[in-house]
Amino acid sequence: MLGGGIVLWGAGYAIFHALAGLSAARRGIFVVVSLGCYAALAGCVVGLTVLLNLGGWWLILVALLLICYFLAPRFIWRLSEAVHRDEGEAGDG
Repeated sequence: MLGGGIVLWGAGYAIFHALAGLSAARRGIFVVVSLGCYAALAGCVVGLTVLLNLGGWWLILVALLLICYFLAPRFIWRLSEAVHRDEGEAGDG
């Protein structure tokens, strides 16, 4: 259940982060929902870490996973904006 929760909440975080970027109000309900999904993702990861009795280097790996998963949708969004901005400039000339 926790593994499935990681996938579900991770997808929810990415989807609602993208919807927040598409909405006119940058600090709307989508931002709150995306952060809630990330909190649920982190809770599932912590639960799975305790359940599997992970320690040592595994805890560092889990922490890196959480940090990277928090940052990845932000970088992907910026990349998408840059690509589409470049497409618009290429189509103008």
